[in-house]
Amino acid sequence: MTKTAMIVTGVIIALGIWDLIAVTYLGGVEVSISRFLQNSSLKAPFIPFAFGFIAGHLWGYMAPKCPKCDQDNET
Repeated sequence: MTKTAMIVTGVIIALGIWDLIAVTYLGGVEVSISRFLQNSSLKAPFIPFAFGFIAGHLWGYMAPKCPKCDQDNET
């Protein structure tokens, strides 16, 4: 696993643990990440857009490299 994959996985796990602790012990759904995104989208739509943009780049399709010539496969 690459360093980038480890960092992304670690951040997602940390956010999930934080959300679990926040919802369970610190005040319920009102302090969750989902509620933050919902409230921020009404005031500043750029925040959830940025999250979606980043997610699209992390999990969107990327053409694999050709193992013979080490160039991107354009389909």
